Amino acid sequence: MKLRPILLVGLLVGCGFSLQAETLALKDGYPSSYRVKKGDTLWDISAHFLRSPWLWPRLWQANPQVSNPHLIYPGDLLTLIWVDGQPRLVREPPTGNRVRLSPRVRIESAIPTISYASIASFTDSQHMVAPSALNDMPYVLGDEDGRSMMVPGRQVHVRGTLKDGELYAVYRPADVVLDNYSGEPLAQKATLVGTLTVAAQLDNQTAIADISSLKQDMRQGDRVLPLPSQEAIAVFYYPHPGPSLAQSHVVTMGREDSIAGKNSVVFINKGQRDGIQSGDLYSVMKPGPGVYDNSGYHQGEPLYSDSASLYQRLVGQPERLPAKPIARLMVFKVYDKLSAALVLDSEDMIRIGYPIGKVKDAGPGS
Repeated sequence: MKLRPILLVGLLVGCGFSLQAETLALKDGYPSSYRVKKGDTLWDISAHFLRSPWLWPRLWQANPQVSNPHLIYPGDLLTLIWVDGQPRLVREPPTGNRVRLSPRVRIESAIPTISYASIASFTDSQHMVAPSALNDMPYVLGDEDGRSMMVPGRQVHVRGTLKDGELYAVYRPADVVLDNYSGEPLAQKATLVGTLTVAAQLDNQTAIADISSLKQDMRQGDRVLPLPSQEAIAVFYYPHPGPSLAQSHVVTMGREDSIAGKNSVVFINKGQRDGIQSGDLYSVMKPGPGVYDNSGYHQGEPLYSDSASLYQRLVGQPERLPAKPIARLMVFKVYDKLSAALVLDSEDMIRIGYPIGKVKDAGPGS
């Protein structure tokens, strides 16, 4: 059995007050039309035209040709027109000789709002728990022959109390995620190993279970948890600029990688206690390089009189140039002390420690 999150696909577009209050500004160099490609999202398409792609519902507002923007398909030609002084996207009708066909089901998938597949891929293999929460969880002892590495088709013994007949997830503890500023433990990563179905509780301390599925080798010490109901993510977002955050940064990646790009999952060091909500949008900032001013002169300061003074200037801390926004991300899952976010677009790779800022218009680097 494959552990899979439930994705309730949709986008809340009825929050019209905040959407209508903002000016629908087109970005510099916007195209007059766009041919939809496989792999596009509504965010991607809107980013070709709008300074603020999260305002994409207004591009299709009162548009009889695109009454449901979720039913845009690869190959469709979208053309920008103006209605009452406001830009609109319409689907161009086919041209040339038409061949009448009997009704049939369209094979292609409609264009999603964001890359739901990327979210599903993350939630299908990773979990975040409170620091040290795994310490008291039941854990795998070994298989029926006492081996410490389990394989499909074998029963395993679990140290702890489980419910007969219940399906459980098996996770391997990974790194504890720390706040780079305060050093506070924020959460602990756990990687999904597989699932178990409990056959019987043998005594107060030991249960026996069948391996239901495996994503990787199951080992002694892997923790046994109830299936996380919170992983049934309702992807029903209203993307909007999130509240200002102080000392916020990328603390870890969704995968075991050191860098992230478009459609990757990253974690930021802010969560429910900081007022973060699903749908909040932020920019990722690339720190400016450090430079030493070797001229020996700074405005308002005297020229260096000797080499020793210059040496002290050079061996000190470099001057940090301003940070540059390189990506935009949307929070899709909020924990107590941190949040998971999907990278919607980027012009450079994101690294752990990069600060988080207010979302910018007209592209990540504007």
